[in-house]
Amino acid sequence: MIVSTDAIVLRSMKYRDTSKIVTLYSEKFGKISVIAKGARAAKNKFGASLEPMTHAAVVIYKKEHRDLHFLSKSEIVQPFFKTRIVPDKLAVGLALVELVHLVMHDEEENQIMFALLTDALHALEISKLNALNILFAFELKLVRQLGFAPHFESCSQCGTYVLEDAGVRFVHVILARGSVVCSKCIGGHDGAGIRLTNDVLHALVHFASAPMEAVAGLELTFQQQDEILALLQTYMQYHVAGARTLRSLSLLNVL
Repeated sequence: MIVSTDAIVLRSMKYRDTSKIVTLYSEKFGKISVIAKGARAAKNKFGASLEPMTHAAVVIYKKEHRDLHFLSKSEIVQPFFKTRIVPDKLAVGLALVELVHLVMHDEEENQIMFALLTDALHALEISKLNALNILFAFELKLVRQLGFAPHFESCSQCGTYVLEDAGVRFVHVILARGSVVCSKCIGGHDGAGIRLTNDVLHALVHFASAPMEAVAGLELTFQQQDEILALLQTYMQYHVAGARTLRSLSLLNVL
């Protein structure tokens, strides 16, 4: 059957002499792989619409019980041009689509996830500072959608609301439970955890709850960014099948 949907291009690779195999995250069908015949020819009907991170409107010849479908038409809805020419934005944008490619299952419709990805790419496109914050927010909102949201607000041992208790200097995130133990209780807790300062904890709660367009305004030190990046990558790998260190973030090392 012939179907149409909006989609974000996750990955594009060469196929034979002139074609491409393209992985899309689509609004109607979730992650789906297609063959774009002639996409690498000098004159082709797809243009630049099959580049990773592109938001496109596509028409697919979809066959039941097939893992690979045929792409009939693709037109750019949003190219995210600014993201492609700013190095830190490019690294984050590629990390977003890499993460979705890794953790989302084939052909499982999830319109909330599609909206989350498009919102993140849009926020990245218009952001002026702190592009990495958008990845942090995306990861936290993604694990919430997958059912593994961590609970940062209160200590799982004593119930203290740690965000407002001046006596709590740090917390330990307990990966297995997705909860925190405050600095007052950690001595009596025998589970391994990742130590976070109170400032980082506040940032994580903000990223988890704020609209995507609002998160880039929060300033973090390089040390705080490293703490959050390490925590979220470890947490994702612990709870989400397919998650691993994002190769796209290696681009940040050369900025």
